[in-house]
Amino acid sequence: MASYFIYDSINQYRSDNTVSEGTFSGTTFTVTSAVTNHERASDQNIGTIISAVVANDAICYQVGSAVTANAVAVYFTGDDGVIANGDEMTIRTGTALDGLGGADNFASNNGGWVVNDFTEVTSKTKFCVEFNEALTNISEILIGSKLSFEVEPDVNVQSSIDYNNDINTSLGGVSYALNVNPGQEVITISFQNISSTFKSNLITMQDALKGEATKFLYNDGSSFHWVRLDKPMTFTEIADGRFSTQIVLRQQIQ
Repeated sequence: MASYFIYDSINQYRSDNTVSEGTFSGTTFTVTSAVTNHERASDQNIGTIISAVVANDAICYQVGSAVTANAVAVYFTGDDGVIANGDEMTIRTGTALDGLGGADNFASNNGGWVVNDFTEVTSKTKFCVEFNEALTNISEILIGSKLSFEVEPDVNVQSSIDYNNDINTSLGGVSYALNVNPGQEVITISFQNISSTFKSNLITMQDALKGEATKFLYNDGSSFHWVRLDKPMTFTEIADGRFSTQIVLRQQIQ
């Protein structure tokens, strides 16, 4: 299975965009009280859930300018509460809340990320996820672009744990440590030979993320990782139109 990133290409995390709860009837989204803590679906924290979801409830992202997307990722902290049959959720897009099209169904699960690719849409300002059943334990909905790796990274992918220890010395000269979290995995992905197109796609992603500012999803071919860029990418031209780079990712605890 090929590796890929999914990142926010619609600016859903901007404070001046609107995230609404409501219900669907046909292709129309109506803003109304429907989902408890609906804002938790778009807060960059996969540890806190939305609740009180029933069939035909929905969450809609209304962004300020026309954007492009081709993927949606939903995180479940535990059991989805239903018997999965592959169509527990629907992604809809458009430019008006009373005419949302391109409905694409996808499944829920009992813990972890669910990813659904859909036909790329452009020049859209409305992105809605409808819940077709009474789902539980949804904590994050990420809508954006899927960037598949042009080639798999070099075999020397590095992984380490940063425990974020702060070592201090007392007035008496005794060293002591402050540890504030269980440690974060730091993943270093190396590419020795990529095209100018893939370089451009990586820069587009980095710009959309505002560097280290926004979390995104990394799939290494078998597992999902909720990450940030740990530092901006640097590209070295190794031949005409060919580049090398390293991507350093920091696993997010929530």
